[in-house]
Amino acid sequence: MLALAATNGVGVVLFGTLYALAGARRLPQAAFVTCLIVVFALVTALWVRAEAHHRTLHLSRRVGRVTVGLLAVIVVTPAAVLMPLFWLERVLPPEADAGTVLAPVMTLVLVSLVLVVLTNLVGSAVIACRAVLRARGERP
Repeated sequence: MLALAATNGVGVVLFGTLYALAGARRLPQAAFVTCLIVVFALVTALWVRAEAHHRTLHLSRRVGRVTVGLLAVIVVTPAAVLMPLFWLERVLPPEADAGTVLAPVMTLVLVSLVLVVLTNLVGSAVIACRAVLRARGERP
């Protein structure tokens, strides 16, 4: 469960960084799409590898581990990223205009979390396909 949460955390950081670079216009669109595909594939492969270590567990325990690992990241990421920003907005003087940072950061967090959920779904599909192939004897 901890490995899956860590994998999801790595995905949040990578997707957030990629989207921040693209939003700051540091990446051309073609490079962004290429990087997005590569990072998505890498995070999905890492997730599948982390989850595959528990293939001997019963299906309900595996689903529970995946769910808890994903929920941990969905709860912790906004708390760790947005709570300090809301605190800074409250503490800093109005001239600092800290409120203009909140919307882009919230967007980055949301997009990163959605992409991590998608990697979990794709990874789950990969594991299910492997299990079906293994049951049919087509793959060791």
